[in-house]
Amino acid sequence: MPRWARGWPEALKARAARYALQLWLGPFLEEPLRLEQLGLDLRGGTGSLRELRLRAAAVDELLAGAGVPLELREGGLGAVTVTVPWAQLGSEPVRLRLQRLRLVLRPRE
Repeated sequence: MPRWARGWPEALKARAARYALQLWLGPFLEEPLRLEQLGLDLRGGTGSLRELRLRAAAVDELLAGAGVPLELREGGLGAVTVTVPWAQLGSEPVRLRLQRLRLVLRPRE
């Protein structure tokens, strides 16, 4: 766990994480993140988000910019889990696990 977060109460850590995630991911989500969707264990190096609905237009804009010949119509994630190896950061990979990824795509016109 990073030194700066050691003395913070768990509720404050969760709210700070939700705030940061909302800033970064908010444009790509249909609804604002709720604390109930967030699972956080900074000491263990894991964080998870559950039941996310993607904002198709925002994600599709990224796909179009990358030249992907498919258009996203709708999408969602059952869960996203990130594992950060604090003690070996830089030498061990940060792991991202997606569960129940659902994408409805069609050919781009």
